[in-house]
Amino acid sequence: MPAMRQTRRAPMKRTPALRGRPRSPRRTDSHAWTMKLGAWAHARMRAAQYDGPTRKILVGFTLTSVLAIFVLLAAGLGILDDLGRGIQTSAGNTARSAGLAVRVINVQAPNGKNLSEYQRAEVEVKSGVMADDVMFGIDPSEVRARVAELPWVEQVVVRRLWPDQIQILITPRAATALWQEKGQLSFMDGAGRKLGEAKNTTSAKGYALVVGANAGPQAPALFEALRASPDVASRTSAALWVGDRRWTLRLKSGGDILLPEVGMAEALAHVQALQASHQILDREFARLDLRMSGTLILRPTPERLSVTKAHAAAKSAQKA
Repeated sequence: MPAMRQTRRAPMKRTPALRGRPRSPRRTDSHAWTMKLGAWAHARMRAAQYDGPTRKILVGFTLTSVLAIFVLLAAGLGILDDLGRGIQTSAGNTARSAGLAVRVINVQAPNGKNLSEYQRAEVEVKSGVMADDVMFGIDPSEVRARVAELPWVEQVVVRRLWPDQIQILITPRAATALWQEKGQLSFMDGAGRKLGEAKNTTSAKGYALVVGANAGPQAPALFEALRASPDVASRTSAALWVGDRRWTLRLKSGGDILLPEVGMAEALAHVQALQASHQILDREFARLDLRMSGTLILRPTPERLSVTKAHAAAKSAQKA
């Protein structure tokens, strides 16, 4: 039997081992995509640092921060105030050079009403507007608010009439009487409010007079009662508020009517009736006392009392 030839298999070549880190296991597809996406985002973020619009935003934010810090420091040191005053002065001088400065302050009353020189001067001072003020710097609403604080002013209208005039239209409250308090004479309206000092007797002529501390607020009730007693009102020259509790009427003849604390209107109506029936107000008397309810005490004048006593003595002598 022939001998079988044994064939020798060629030895296998060994791949040399890799030096260094061992080869990582093969990654899955999803993990590979995650890594690629992260690398792409990182690259975009680094590129944004050098991108034109982004760089402008960063630079703008930095400059704004620096400017804000400078403004705060300048405000603390007063630099901005000086700068603002300088700009305002320069603008004001430019406006004045252009003819936009106050030259005329026109204070008047509408509808043909008249204001006294004192009232005009008081309004000008209260308005705060000065000659040569820049027209742009005047706020009509502020001027109106200041002038409206005057007690005798009912309504105010303020206008800027370009280029150089301020017009202030005043509607004054109507004066109905005079109020004398602590020696000072003032006009007052129907509500008992002072409207300003009466500077001369000419302007105060023809007004009813109330006298005394706190007389003004009490006067409207008295005037209302006197309107129902015209004979008493026409003969009254002044009303004195006594003890902050009642009125005494001073008549043009020189006599006084003492009114009660309570029931003033009824007492005046009683005097009005006595005038109609007995002409009591045409007689000479020093005092007509109505302070006690239901009682009337008439005290004659000293001259009248002397004449009465003389007549009584003469009659007694004749009888003797």
